[in-house]
Amino acid sequence: MKAKVFEVMLHKLPSGKSPASALEEQLNAFLAQSPTVQVVATHMNTIVAPAEPNAMPSSEESTIIIFCTVFYTG
Repeated sequence: MKAKVFEVMLHKLPSGKSPASALEEQLNAFLAQSPTVQVVATHMNTIVAPAEPNAMPSSEESTIIIFCTVFYTG
């Protein structure tokens, strides 16, 4: 089994583009390049750096990164 990690940094998204559509584009491009891949499982995680109280960033210096890991064979 192999793993591929996709990431979206919210502050780098073009205006009006959702994190879901950005991840979908990355995943679809990966699958198009590797037509024999069989997805086994996925996992998503969000990181706020630097960490702030109450889990919601309040300063402009915070970065929110969404990770999607795809576990696959092939």
